[in-house]
Formats: sequence, structure tokens, C-alpha cells
Amino acid sequence: MNEYLKQQLGESFAVVDTCLACIYRGDLHMYRPLAGQLRLLLCDTQRMADNSLIRRAYPNLKVSAIAQIEWSAEKSGEVHLDKTEAAINRIAQMPFEISAYENGLVIADVLVDKERMLPIQEWGEQRLSFDPVRLSIRRVIREVADKGGGAHVDSSASAELRLMYQRTPHGATYAELFVIAIGRFVQRIGEHLFKYQGCRVPENITSAQHEKYRLLVAAHQMDVAEP
Repeated sequence: MNEYLKQQLGESFAVVDTCLACIYRGDLHMYRPLAGQLRLLLCDTQRMADNSLIRRAYPNLKVSAIAQIEWSAEKSGEVHLDKTEAAINRIAQMPFEISAYENGLVIADVLVDKERMLPIQEWGEQRLSFDPVRLSIRRVIREVADKGGGAHVDSSASAELRLMYQRTPHGATYAELFVIAIGRFVQRIGEHLFKYQGCRVPENITSAQHEKYRLLVAAHQMDVAEP
């Protein structure tokens, strides 16, 4: 392995860890530099070619796929969909879980399918959400990093960013939670590759009463077909 790339990769994982530690202390704005590191690690490009740091350092790395979004005409989890006989609406839960703690901290995690492994260069192409807009992991990272403050700010928010700036039930925006969820997954990749334990949400927070939930989407059948 290229030792220089390995050193740079280790330092990038350290930045991810520091950003998450700041977020756990309440500095939610640190999702912006976190998005910048995720871009570097997962979806950087050079002359239209993949230049992502993880892939360059570990080209054969495979990681767990995220859980697939499964649409149902009847129910998702404990939520049932009332419909007429002719109805063609569908309902689904998005593949990430939100945790809201008593002190106001809100974080998220992508849910994985440990039976399916994907090459790291394909992982970012997976669909993360249909709500508030159709988004792949790569699209989330590039929108926030390239346009929303991770490494650059456009003069106006893109349509995707405007939708991601909407707030979830506990106040955090979709953009913040999507980036945190991806960051927490990437932290685990770093822990596996470099054999360390990164920061965690403090035990005094996790041991207190908190809520966990997933976002639910109901849509017309034609709206959920993959493009």
C-alpha cells in the first residue's frame, strides 16, 4: 500500500472522529466539515474519474450495503396504510434510524444489511431516502460539501439543499442527520481499517431516556419507481 495515502487516510478518519465528537457536545454545525471529509473519502473526483481516498488506499474493500427501501401497499413497521380497493399508494420506512436524547442531541444511523457486501466505490450510489427528495448517499455528500458549506457555498441553495434544510420532528435538518448518519458509518470503516475505537455519544446521555424512530414515506406507486 502507498504509505502516503495510508497516512492521509488515517488523518481524514481522525477529522471525521473529531467532527462527530463536536456534534455529540452540541456543535451541530460541525456536520459541514464532516461533509467535506466524507466527500474526500467517498466521492472525490479528478477529471471526471473517481479519486476517492478510501478506494485509492483500499481498492478491494467491501462494506455492508444499507438496508433496501421496501415499499408496501399495506404497512411499514407498525404503520398501516388505509386504502380503497383501487388505490395504488405505497408506504415505506427510510433506511436510517434517528435517536433523540433528553439533552437535545439528535443523531442518526444508516441501517445496514450485513448479508450484502458492496465494493466501496459502489456504496455511495445506494438510495438513502425518498423524503424530502430522492437522494443517494453520494448526492447528499456532494450537495452539502460542494454547495452547502462543507467546502463551498453557492450564492443560492440548490433545490435538493432547500429540501434537505427542512427540519425533522426533533428540530435537526435532513442535511444534518443524513451527513451524521453517513459519518458514523464511515467512522466504523476507519475503526476496522486502523484498529482503534473512535468517539462515542457519552454514556450519561445514552443511558438517559431517549427516542428512536425512522422516517416514513407514503407515495403514489408511480412516484416510487426507480429512474
